[in-house]
Amino acid sequence: MARGTIARLAALIIASLFGATVAHAAGPKWCDSLHHRVSVELRPAYHMVSHYAMRQGKHPLNNTLSLHARYSFTFSEDSHMGELFPTAYQGIGIAAYTYWEHNLMGTPMALYIFQGARIADLTPTLSVGYEWNLGYSWGWHPNNAMNSRGNVMINVAIPFAWRVAPHLELSLTPDFTHFSNGDTAFANAGSNMFGLRIGATYLFSDEQATASARRFITPSNALINKSFAEHMTYDIMAYGGWRADRFIENETLFYIDKALPIAGINFQPTYHLNDYFGIGASLDVQFDSSLNLYGGVKDKTSGTIAYMRPSLWEQTEVGLSVRGEISAPIFTVGVGFGVNMHNVGYDMSRYYTSFSLKAHLTRQLFLYVGYRFNSTQYTHNLMYGIGIRL
Repeated sequence: MARGTIARLAALIIASLFGATVAHAAGPKWCDSLHHRVSVELRPAYHMVSHYAMRQGKHPLNNTLSLHARYSFTFSEDSHMGELFPTAYQGIGIAAYTYWEHNLMGTPMALYIFQGARIADLTPTLSVGYEWNLGYSWGWHPNNAMNSRGNVMINVAIPFAWRVAPHLELSLTPDFTHFSNGDTAFANAGSNMFGLRIGATYLFSDEQATASARRFITPSNALINKSFAEHMTYDIMAYGGWRADRFIENETLFYIDKALPIAGINFQPTYHLNDYFGIGASLDVQFDSSLNLYGGVKDKTSGTIAYMRPSLWEQTEVGLSVRGEISAPIFTVGVGFGVNMHNVGYDMSRYYTSFSLKAHLTRQLFLYVGYRFNSTQYTHNLMYGIGIRL
C-alpha cells in the first residue's frame, strides 16, 4: 500500500471520530451539550535509544522536544454523558517533534485523538488524572532502526492540573510516548520516550470555570434492577491489516519487506458490571498470509525473495480470549488474553494478547482499531476495522 494512501487513511480514521461520534454521544442538542477547551503543550522528553542506527548522527538522540496544539470538549452536567462522566474530556491534537537530528530521524508531525479525566482533587485547585493519546505520525526519515515514513503514536500520561484562574489551568504531566510502524515494515525498533509535559488550557464555558470539585464518575443505577440478559452486549468486529515478515530456513534469515495481508473477525459477548466496566470472552479468527512461509530463495541479482505459501488452514488462527473493557464517552478501551485452539506449523503462536479501541459512531456501529501481540519472538499485527453491536 502506498505511503500516501496510508497517511490519508490514517487522517480519515482520526478525523471521522469527530462529527457523528460527538453528535451521537451528546444527543439531539449536541451543540448546547458541549463545553470547549483549547490547550498548548511543550513536551521535553528523554529518548531511550533502542538501536545502534540511532547513534549514527552528529548528536546523541537522548533528548527530544515537541510542541502540541489541542482542542477538546467536555459534556454538560445536564447531558447523559456529562452526568455519567463529569470530568471526562476528549479531543484532537496536532504536534511537531524534533530529535535535533533531522537528517537521521526527520522532523515528524503527528495528528492524534486523546481522552482523559480527573481522578481525584488533591486540593481545591489541584487535581490528578489520566490521559491517553492515539494517532498517526509522518515526516520520518527511514533508517536502519525505523524504516517507515509514517508511524503509529501512543502516549499515556498522569496530568497534574492547577486551576490558577476561573478559565485557566496550568498542568505538569509525566508521560510515556511510543512510536512504531506496527511491523508493517522492517526495521521496527520503535522510539520510546519518557517526558514531562508543560501545558496551559483555556476553558471557554462558565460551567467549567465555576465548577466545584467533581467526581471522576457518578454511580449509575441504570443496571441494578435489570436481568442478566440486559447486562449483556454482543459485538462482532471485522478488521484487516498488513505486515512485513521474516522467516528462517536452512539457517538463512529471509526478510519479506512488503505488505502481506491480514484479515480477522471477532465475536465478543460482554457482561457489563456497570456503565464503566465490562468483562467477557471473544472467539477470534484471523487469517494471516505471513504465517508458515517456506521455500525461501533469494535472487542474487535483483535481491528479491521467492517463497511458497502453505494451505489456507495453516495460515488461519482460531482462538478464545478473555476480555476486559473500560467505557467512557465515545471510546471503549479493551484488553484481551487468548489461547489459540488451532496452532499448527512453526510460526503460529500458542498465546496472544490484544489491545483495542472502539470509537462509537452510533449505538450499534463503531470503528475498531488495535494491536495483537503473539507469544513468539516477533510482535504481530495492527488491526483496522469496523464493528456492530447486536
